[in-house]
Amino acid sequence: MAENKKYLTANEMCLKEAQTLAKKFEAELEAERLREASLALERVNLSQEGDPASRARLRANSLSLWLHLIGLLDRFLDPKFNIEDVPGTAVQPPPTSGGVVYPPGADPALIDDPKARADYEKAIAANRAKADRYRLQVHLRRVNERIVSRAEGFIRNAYTSAPDDQKQLRTAIEKAIKDPQRKAGLLKLLAPSECH
Repeated sequence: MAENKKYLTANEMCLKEAQTLAKKFEAELEAERLREASLALERVNLSQEGDPASRARLRANSLSLWLHLIGLLDRFLDPKFNIEDVPGTAVQPPPTSGGVVYPPGADPALIDDPKARADYEKAIAANRAKADRYRLQVHLRRVNERIVSRAEGFIRNAYTSAPDDQKQLRTAIEKAIKDPQRKAGLLKLLAPSECH
């Protein structure tokens, strides 16, 4: 009898790619990985699954991943982020003991006072960290709009108003989404009879 090897279908490969990219986002904190994960999920085609059990599994796994991406957004989006609080492009170094004032962004090695140099290096590091946080928050906000609308589209297209579908959908949202506002918004996608 031939060896029974399990080959990944195109849909399974898309799910695996989305999972990998979500993990990369968590490791790198690069919002582009979330966008790429959503693109991989969009390539999942439920109609390619002829077997009802396989299709149901694929649908549940896809929903779970869409909700996971939204959960990651909620976890990393800073609600206190102020887009007006733009980080500086470079830090002004302190004057040297001889009174020389270097331009912003000058090499810390040029500062002859060790304490002033250490403070300047800390200020550079703090500004770099602020710039990284700012960039991440701006990109997450852009990706947020896209991912949420695509996830809602998936839910509308993949889940019917049948009680079993609605129950699965409610359970998945309740389990995966922690943010109360986000959860309420997603629960609005349930069929009206399920909301009562």
